[in-house]
Amino acid sequence: MSSEELDTLNAIQNQRPHAPFRKLEFAPVNIALTARKDGAQLLINRQPLAPLPVQQIGEYLRLHARNRPEQVFLAEPAADEGNWHTLSYAQALDKVNALSQWLLNQSLPAEQPVFILSENSINQALLQFAAMQVGIPVMPLSAAYSLMSKTCGKIADLTQRFVPALIYAEEGERFQTAIQVAQKHAPHAKVLCHRPGPITHAAQLNDAFATTPTNRVDEAFNKVNHDTIARLLLTSGSTGSPKAVIMTQRNIIASGVLWDQVWPFLKTQPPIMLDWLPWNHTAGAHGALAMVLRHGGTLYLDDGKPVPKLIDRTIRHLREIKPNVMVNVPRGLDMLVAAMEENPEAAKDIFTNLQIIVYGGAALSTQTLLKLEQLSAQATGERIPISASLGSTETTMPATLIWWPPQILGTLGLPAPGVEAKLIPNEDRYEIRFRGPNITPGYFNDLQANEKSFDEEGFLKTGDAVQWVNPNDPTQGLVYAGRMSENFKLTSGTWVSVATVRGHLLPQLHPFVSDAVLTGHNAEQLGALLFLNAHQIRKRFPELKDATDPALTTYTPLLEQLAQGIERHNQNYPGSSTRICRALLLDSPPSIDDNEITDKGYINQSGVLKKRAHAVKRLYECKASAGDCLVCN
Repeated sequence: MSSEELDTLNAIQNQRPHAPFRKLEFAPVNIALTARKDGAQLLINRQPLAPLPVQQIGEYLRLHARNRPEQVFLAEPAADEGNWHTLSYAQALDKVNALSQWLLNQSLPAEQPVFILSENSINQALLQFAAMQVGIPVMPLSAAYSLMSKTCGKIADLTQRFVPALIYAEEGERFQTAIQVAQKHAPHAKVLCHRPGPITHAAQLNDAFATTPTNRVDEAFNKVNHDTIARLLLTSGSTGSPKAVIMTQRNIIASGVLWDQVWPFLKTQPPIMLDWLPWNHTAGAHGALAMVLRHGGTLYLDDGKPVPKLIDRTIRHLREIKPNVMVNVPRGLDMLVAAMEENPEAAKDIFTNLQIIVYGGAALSTQTLLKLEQLSAQATGERIPISASLGSTETTMPATLIWWPPQILGTLGLPAPGVEAKLIPNEDRYEIRFRGPNITPGYFNDLQANEKSFDEEGFLKTGDAVQWVNPNDPTQGLVYAGRMSENFKLTSGTWVSVATVRGHLLPQLHPFVSDAVLTGHNAEQLGALLFLNAHQIRKRFPELKDATDPALTTYTPLLEQLAQGIERHNQNYPGSSTRICRALLLDSPPSIDDNEITDKGYINQSGVLKKRAHAVKRLYECKASAGDCLVCN
């Protein structure tokens, strides 16, 4: 870490509350670090991975249906506000077995996946479990591919590449265009809907649930083993078409076992979770749905999410449910903190039973981490442990994790049991690679990607950069240092760590900027393209309630506040690789069709720079018209 970053981290450490951490049982930290002659470092957890207890994830459903049949497994908001539609473990197993039989009756082609187009729902969960337990792979797709795209171009591309045997959508009317596009390219694919609407040829889910299971279900169930493909989850596609990551039963089970080994407290109280993370991403599918299933807990499906119009629903549900485990992404935690600061009573409800928070997918600002500790201490007298993780779709869920009360805010932790990490030196940081039973065996029908993505020793090339919190004490863990492909050099030869700078800049521009993309590749100075948070701007400046987005970018009081925020950032980080010398407000949000943003809300740095090349040119030309460079004018 740079001296600037260390100074800032130390300053924040001094602001941390003195309240004790909530007492939880964690595994001991026992790490081996070996320096190799080729300059690489090997990092492993000395605690071996425990034996895998089951052959497939469906065994957990059968176990809990026997041992706790009336326990609520899944719940989703009912049509009448404030109520929940619930399903017990026994009810879930009955529906899953019936649906498995229906799938077997369709004689679907082997290894052709089930496409799932619609959002999280009880029905979607049942379909996934029904398919996986009899060896049929599922491929849940982002609903944004169907609903936020005018052409459903990604649906067409994915259908041609992966040829689904079955296409599922909760509602035929909402997904009519996507279904039609998919069937155009996969005419033999069957269609299943809960409410078919205009898709008159679709089979109805309720009819499938009425199927009587036969011994064929158990026969197919018993043939599934650790090497059977369970899920095909898509990468973000930030550098091209999304790749389908193979997730075997071994990957899913091993990921759960390593997690439970370092967090043994999960066994003492079944997880109660409220979660919005989509199941087409590994965090939702394995960090929430699979975690609850392993331990016989309850998962409430959140119909809110961290966007301005829906975050209030999430807050309301959290206050009602009072979960004991939370898995989230940085954007979600940022908005959660903002909501609790506005209403401290919400913090008391949310933190009442909460034992731990885990986040991943991107760096979380140290300011948000600090506020989470402060708010939990104020609300309960204890600090809630906040555990970062580093993983990807290819690692199934966590590859590194914190399993101790974090003494340093923002660390990614260390490799979990069974995970080997290889650190390849690169300038002042390391590229991190992983090997272990939780790591995917490769990409579905993509030999070229498989050849590029694993090194000669079988380690997955993550493309992520890390640094040691303290090179002299590896037990303090690693910190995130950005994507290798995103980082760039200024003409001075100085490297810019995009994730680090962005993480420091955004809190200074809160709540008026939703995201930032850094510029300066082969330039003398570092710049930033800023995406407006139009909802918050109109909320804070009521006189702008009817203004268009382009009009917001010329509003002088807003520009002055943003310029002040950039100046605060520059005072904290005055170095050439961290100082923002140019900044430009963008008058339109990032586009999912143009590959500028993922459906989970992550900005694609390279996609934005490609699409907004004219804005980058304008930024460095530094015209003196209104709305141009915030720093130079």
